[in-house]
Amino acid sequence: MMYIQKKYNTQIIGTNLTKSEIETHTQQLALCAHAELSALVNATNFKKHHGNLEKVDRDNILFESIDVLRYIQAIQNLWDITPEEVESAFIAKDAYLNARKRIQDNPWKGQPVIIVDMDDVIVDFRTGFADWLNKTYGIYVDVESKEYYFITALEKSDVNPEEVFSRFVSEGGFAKLNPNVGAVSFMKKLKEMGYWIQILTARPEEDLRCMYDTYQWLDKHNVPYDDAGFSTEKFRWCAKSKYYNKKAIAFAIDDSPKHAEEYAKHGIRVKVPVKSYNKHINQEVDYYKNFNSLITQIKEQ
Repeated sequence: MMYIQKKYNTQIIGTNLTKSEIETHTQQLALCAHAELSALVNATNFKKHHGNLEKVDRDNILFESIDVLRYIQAIQNLWDITPEEVESAFIAKDAYLNARKRIQDNPWKGQPVIIVDMDDVIVDFRTGFADWLNKTYGIYVDVESKEYYFITALEKSDVNPEEVFSRFVSEGGFAKLNPNVGAVSFMKKLKEMGYWIQILTARPEEDLRCMYDTYQWLDKHNVPYDDAGFSTEKFRWCAKSKYYNKKAIAFAIDDSPKHAEEYAKHGIRVKVPVKSYNKHINQEVDYYKNFNSLITQIKEQ
């Protein structure tokens, strides 16, 4: 359908459009789609008095909805969005919608809560990101670097770290990462032990690609969890959460020196995987070497 629509677009709009022209056509097509949505509503008995109801024509519903669909596809064609990208985005959005519905239908009932980070706790982010940097830019970074971010290596390569990260996100980098060894089994054990698992990541929620890829990754790898949140200020997020005043947070698991220190400073016990970049945290934390040793820690506390 998208290829058929693109052929028609070429006849009506043309090719080799400037960015400004693409934006203008997008606005016009969006307004046309809005008008067709109104026509779709009017094809039903919307705002009709009860005594003047008419039989709804199913074919009108069909063809008005096709008009809406074609305008949307025309917008996607303008931005060179491929059918494969549309399908991928649809699946990611579906994973998000189903996750949020499950979460809504299964609210917290007072169980002890564990706050679990994603990257370099249950997700092997550093290895995956390092491999991507090498393949995309020819940049080699040491995953055992003492830097939390690979800033020095990126600056030496004369690339903008923010632009590099944005590209990683836009290319679906988060969806392609692997789980850390034993992570899924560990999460299952936490559930068996009766804990409520609150995923809390510092990934940018405002970036829709990042947010949807996060939910899709959790779904793809069958990671057990009860809720998911996004915040760069994790302790503040916890302090505002429904768990905090109930003193329900048993502990947090996080690799970041910043977040681990803030948790510990404010009285939240924190488990920290031993990493090259977090060996000198200036607060009392519980280090662990692997998930088996962490389970032992949890059982003994």
